[in-house]
Amino acid sequence: MVTHPPLFCLGKRGATIEQCELPTYPADAIYKCQPKAWFSEDIMLEWVDDVLAPYVATAPPGIIPILFLDSFKVHMLGSVVSKIQALGVEVEFIPPGCTGLVQPVDVGYNKAFKCKVKDQYFDWLMKQDPDAPIAKTMRRQVVEWILSAEKNITTEVIRNAWRKTGY
Repeated sequence: MVTHPPLFCLGKRGATIEQCELPTYPADAIYKCQPKAWFSEDIMLEWVDDVLAPYVATAPPGIIPILFLDSFKVHMLGSVVSKIQALGVEVEFIPPGCTGLVQPVDVGYNKAFKCKVKDQYFDWLMKQDPDAPIAKTMRRQVVEWILSAEKNITTEVIRNAWRKTGY
């Protein structure tokens, strides 16, 4: 199965996070910075270039990829939709309130993924000194937990997520 690197949006461009922290983060992900650490139009367009385009390039001939997007404002921008469609990807918008019913990631993947992240957090938490204040989790730790959880989701879980939604 072809996998793609996840994209993390962390902190302000040009600030300490981008200059000092990100170079020490795991190399099997893509990192972007934006003033509010949010998927803005520019970050979404970069995601299309850095994550979606390489993934789409691996599609077998004759297969038209489909991307389900929720009604998040940035997803619906003409610049974003046009760039995605220019890759030959069909874009489908999920009506508000229906993501948990029809989005394969929400229906069959997120529960397993979140459980794996949560297990790592609890392991970390249980290793803390019970007589000391609980240390604050660091961004890098959370990134590592997310990457580890993603790597441990089986192909079967992903296939079943699509089956549950009827696609």
